[in-house]
Amino acid sequence: MSMRIPVRTLSSCVANLARAKKLSFGDLSKVQLREPIVPTHKNFDVSPDHPLWAFFPEGNKSESALRGSDEVELNSREWTFPELRRKSFEDLHRLWYLTLKERNILAREVRLAEALRYSRTQQHEALDEKLVTVQKRIKQVLLERQVAYERVQTFTEQQQAYLAEFEERYLNAGADEIVSYNEKLVRLQYALFGIQPQLQDYNLEEDINIKFVNGLSYVSNLKLKRYLDRNPNVAKTFELPLNGVVEELPFLLRGVDEAVEEVQALRESGENVKLDKIQVFPFLRSALANAIEQEQQEFQ
Repeated sequence: MSMRIPVRTLSSCVANLARAKKLSFGDLSKVQLREPIVPTHKNFDVSPDHPLWAFFPEGNKSESALRGSDEVELNSREWTFPELRRKSFEDLHRLWYLTLKERNILAREVRLAEALRYSRTQQHEALDEKLVTVQKRIKQVLLERQVAYERVQTFTEQQQAYLAEFEERYLNAGADEIVSYNEKLVRLQYALFGIQPQLQDYNLEEDINIKFVNGLSYVSNLKLKRYLDRNPNVAKTFELPLNGVVEELPFLLRGVDEAVEEVQALRESGENVKLDKIQVFPFLRSALANAIEQEQQEFQ
């Protein structure tokens, strides 16, 4: 008859024998220890395109997670207000995020230094202060532009209201008042649109701009409306509106009667083409230069 010994009994016997056995150690000087694994990102397979590389100063080329104080660049200076005011909105937007990115890198390094009880982060904090100053200046420049834009919008609305009021008064002016209103129109077109009272006063490179073109359109159509209101026979055959600066310029250079005749002659000859935007400024400069030269010849 066989006798079965429980497994639990065998386990406890082995444990008792193990405790009773004396421990023995060999020559520890001959024990071969492997080199310790240095904690570095090289121990891991990290994609060079991983977005977290953006938090390292040299991206995926960085050799350490924390720069020493001597590695932080402090020779640079903040952007000045005049420099920032010359930048476009896109450049300021780009500069803001580059500054923010650098601040994030510094913040990560400072937090890591605190965790490692590494207290030498004065250089990091000094550089961060410079970056904060740049961001404050960018915000100030953008605020200045916003305020300027709002003021221009307000001025434009007031200007449009004034021009509409002046147009109504000009069109309804009596025969005894029109001389005075024509003098007011000369002052208005110079004050609001930069249209010079005398041809000799023009700087053709600087004065011919979009503001001049808008003023030319306003003045020529205003003169033409008054003329057609008082000459219904011409109004029946004269087609509106004027076809761009080619037809508008005569109303600036000549009397209204002559300007109307010139526009009608242009239309009959087929030369009253509407210019492309890129052609408008060269045409006006050339036409005004010819008018100035002709005026000088007549004066001589």
